Amino acid sequence: LKSKLYFEDLRIRRKAQFELVKRGEKGAIQFKEVIQDQSNQIARIHGILGLSQLARLVNKDYALPLVALLQDKDPEIRAQAAKWLGDIRFKGASKELIGNLAHENARVRFFSAEALGRAKEVTAIQPLIQLLESNNDEDAYLRHAASYALSQIGQEGPLSALASHPSKAVRMGAILALRRLESPELAKFLGDQDEEIVTETALAIHDDFSVPAALPSLAALLPTTSFTNEPLLRRLISANHRLGKPENLTALLSFLDKPTNSLVIRQEAIAAVGTWENPSVLDRVDGRYRGAVTRDLGTAQQQVAIALVKEADHADKAIRSEALKAIGKLGIQDLAPQVYTKLKTDPSQEVKVEALHALVAMDAPNLSEAISFAMRDVSEQVRVAGLGLISQTSLPNDQKVPLLMEILTKRTLAEQQKALLTLGSLPGSKESPVWTSILADFSAGKLPAGTWVELEEAIMATEDSKLKSTYDKLLTEKSGGEPWRAYAGALAEGDVRKGRSIFFQNQTAQCIRCHAYSDMGGNAGPALDTIGKTLSREELLIALVEPSKRLAPGYGTINLTLAGGEKVTGLLLEDSSTKFRIQVGTALREIPKSEVTNSSIAPSSMPPMGTLLSKRELRDLVSYLVTLNRSE
Repeated sequence: LKSKLYFEDLRIRRKAQFELVKRGEKGAIQFKEVIQDQSNQIARIHGILGLSQLARLVNKDYALPLVALLQDKDPEIRAQAAKWLGDIRFKGASKELIGNLAHENARVRFFSAEALGRAKEVTAIQPLIQLLESNNDEDAYLRHAASYALSQIGQEGPLSALASHPSKAVRMGAILALRRLESPELAKFLGDQDEEIVTETALAIHDDFSVPAALPSLAALLPTTSFTNEPLLRRLISANHRLGKPENLTALLSFLDKPTNSLVIRQEAIAAVGTWENPSVLDRVDGRYRGAVTRDLGTAQQQVAIALVKEADHADKAIRSEALKAIGKLGIQDLAPQVYTKLKTDPSQEVKVEALHALVAMDAPNLSEAISFAMRDVSEQVRVAGLGLISQTSLPNDQKVPLLMEILTKRTLAEQQKALLTLGSLPGSKESPVWTSILADFSAGKLPAGTWVELEEAIMATEDSKLKSTYDKLLTEKSGGEPWRAYAGALAEGDVRKGRSIFFQNQTAQCIRCHAYSDMGGNAGPALDTIGKTLSREELLIALVEPSKRLAPGYGTINLTLAGGEKVTGLLLEDSSTKFRIQVGTALREIPKSEVTNSSIAPSSMPPMGTLLSKRELRDLVSYLVTLNRSE
């Protein structure tokens, strides 16, 4: 059986190894003979593995012959011996393993370091530190092995003392080891002059389950640090946000006064202030669950208000938007006049919309006035935002409905869409006679096609069975016996970005699973790289909701009956006015239509998308598909 350890096939060698292990002492004798045979490295490795198995399963003394191999002239044999001695945490080879930390072969050094760590060999601490220093961060694997071993040995004192070590590589290795130990001693490295060292320390203290005892030291660095890299600053902000004490809030507000902060980091600091009272249960940096927290601004509210008003006047619109969002989340009603002023005067429509949302979030006393103003703004985006909030104004329904009807007849398409949705959501709107007028316009074709989807959604929102029945009847009449026309509202322009998301990511439609685009997707259906110039918007919609109505060439099976009675079944390649071109097996046939007495196309395997997607989603998807015109 020993000879099978030399066999060329790994499967045979492996079976022989396991069989010898089952034989216990008899197998061990053969393994000892093999590991001394310098002629075959692979067989020796199987012998090492076999003895380590016996040491783990029966008695660790079986590993004694492996200790001598740590001095073998073959570096790979040394490495394998160290690896498997480490695997069984063998404590009788420390001297040899420590000596191998200086070996010229990197694998020998790597496995020796890991083995010492697993054996928790305290005498190896200084040699492992020397390994970190000599490696000088050139080999990430060796750094891992040394830092891992130090963490397994678990002596925090020698590691924390390395905070003043002249070698950056040693300090980095100590940080990695202390991170595994979740040691508060990490705080000693926050005073380092090297930005990378401080940043790595911040990651060690903040991320994963974190080191709570060191968080205050990390948070205290925010007002004083001169370092500007984003990973570090985000963790300093988050540490203050998580601790949530008055001094942490003061540190965040002071940080906002730093002119050197990047816009992204300033935005993050404002967002942290805005969520101070009700932080997310998920960590702002790494997304780990931190639990629910509630707290009060208390006496700091005025200080926060002053800082946020200042940020709301920042030159960058993203900063102004974030500040207004924070004001709304904190519900600082005393700032309602200033926020209303931003709604009226800010040059950015995005900021105006955020100001309006802030007033809603804080339930401002001037909300009704602000919504009315927004609906008259020069920007369509602001008007639509105000229109969507009309239900929150103090106007009675008999004033809201005429206002919405005026918008429906005189304003832009986006406003008309929002007006219909708002009308459907008004309490008691199903009783309004305006629906009769709206449905009459729909029936007569006077209502813009771009609003048909919103009309259906609005009627569904009223939950009125009579309205729904009337609408369904009109929709059937407009379809004229062609089922796809019930989806005609999806021919209007939709949101291309959302349509792209549906194509690539929607788990119900799964378009990309069957259709290819560029080098992505499946081949069950035709590639869609140039579908935007191949099919019209109407043809695309038909293909989505009635996939069997029009099959792409090469993707449908046709059954033909010829005048002479012959039946032909094949893959339809072309259907012209005069002939069918089909593929039957490997042969191509062109059959004049004059010879065909009957033809039928097998149903498409594609499910009707109208049963899987809403009409709004279909509208967005069609709008995306018409843009596909990729040049080869």
